[in-house]
Amino acid sequence: MTKRKPFERLSPLWLGLGISGFFLLILLVTETTLGRWSEVLVGGEFNALADVSTGVLRDVRLAVVHCLAVGYLPAAFLHVMQSGRRTVYVLQEALDCTPEECDALASSVSLKPSWLLVIGLLALTLSFLMPYLVPPVPPSPWNPSTWSPEVVWHRTLGPVTMVWAWWLGYAIFTVSMRMTSIAKKLNRIDLFNISPLSPFTQQGLTNALLLIGAVSIWSLMLIETGFGQMMWLIGGTNLVMAIIAFISPVYGVHERIRQSKEKELGRITNEILKHRDSFQRSDNSQHSGQLADLVAYRGLIEAVSEWPFSTSTYTRIVLYTFLPPLTWGIGVIAEEIIGRMFL
Repeated sequence: MTKRKPFERLSPLWLGLGISGFFLLILLVTETTLGRWSEVLVGGEFNALADVSTGVLRDVRLAVVHCLAVGYLPAAFLHVMQSGRRTVYVLQEALDCTPEECDALASSVSLKPSWLLVIGLLALTLSFLMPYLVPPVPPSPWNPSTWSPEVVWHRTLGPVTMVWAWWLGYAIFTVSMRMTSIAKKLNRIDLFNISPLSPFTQQGLTNALLLIGAVSIWSLMLIETGFGQMMWLIGGTNLVMAIIAFISPVYGVHERIRQSKEKELGRITNEILKHRDSFQRSDNSQHSGQLADLVAYRGLIEAVSEWPFSTSTYTRIVLYTFLPPLTWGIGVIAEEIIGRMFL
């Protein structure tokens, strides 16, 4: 294995925590320096006016969500690329490739800069339309003179998070298609031992988890007025994409398993036909036993699943879908606790 590139040595976890932590710290410092907490607290008590749909508290919470998202999305993007390349090395034995050939395959798990540019520009364009989709719509949402200190965070981090969200989708799509291509290079498929193919399934689970993780962060916006319809639309779309992202890296392996299964069934059928003819021409118990063995073997082959999934795979997918409502529930409980503390 060649020497890893700098981005391959970077930890996605620490990258995400570092970015989000940095922006949250800046948010806390600026809100304190500007005395914005006085808008939320009056005389040491919770200001009920801050809880309305246009209040400062609402804008602060939205700024916090943006700070979390702007750290999570680049980290998820990096993790997708790293896991895609790691999958190639884990599959070295199944691919029957030399270290140099695996290095070349791993390096092929990459993104085209031109596509990153085009997708980024499209996402940036869409981000400028978002303020018009969430009520209450301000008269001039992109006029800086109308922005409060909290809205500055929404308007500046919003386009950034939109671009990274689309880049994450592009990275997942590219890595998934590359996994399908790599599946065609597998040396052989052992229908009775598909455990060497588990890295493909793990890549699919990683893709799904990262997309659902993004939905979980954005689900915190469901607490706020005006975001319900948009978040249900975004959440539903992303959950569908998560299922597709889960299946895509495994589809190539599914095709290889299906082809191997059909080939083996065809071979067994031919053998059965030969022994059947011999059995019909003579009353030979040996042919009868061989025919019974072939029929039993064919039943075993037919029972082999064409998808390299286990019960734990389906269990994990189901558990992943509970993450967004769980995050939303925690946000609601935290909101209630904080409100009662100041009442």
